Amino acid sequence: MKLQGLFIYGIFESVLREIYDIHTSQPDLTLYLQPYSGSRIKMLRANPPTPNKPTRLYLSVSHAPHKVLYTADIVGWEDKSLLTPRRFQELNSLIKKYQPAEGGLYDKSKMSASGSRNVVHIQYLTKLHDPFSISNLIKISDGKPYSTDKQSSGGWSEVRLV
Repeated sequence: MKLQGLFIYGIFESVLREIYDIHTSQPDLTLYLQPYSGSRIKMLRANPPTPNKPTRLYLSVSHAPHKVLYTADIVGWEDKSLLTPRRFQELNSLIKKYQPAEGGLYDKSKMSASGSRNVVHIQYLTKLHDPFSISNLIKISDGKPYSTDKQSSGGWSEVRLV
């Protein structure tokens, strides 16, 4: 069986390094990614991951967008537009505590259509010793390999690993 998951394209490596440094000593601590987009990640909404049933995450970074450099387990997902004020504050406090360089949860009241809508909960972030080409990821939407021609960072796709 091919391993299915989510690929997020071109994240700032400084964000991942901060999480990686924490996960080296506390791999099961849930930390957070906030991909910049006003769109919901439909696969996570339709099939919410949990710590007992995680979704695999593949990540490339902005300075090396054509290589998968990191992987992690997605163990939860939330839509910022649906957060209660209390939940917003809880997430904000956790991000400020464990991911201070992130600066907290991006404010949902200031979100534009292209803002940050998703909060992706991750555990076990790993930096790959042997990064691989994103062309080894097959997009579920069209069955084609992920293109290495993309020039800008950002976006995601539901994928399976060749």
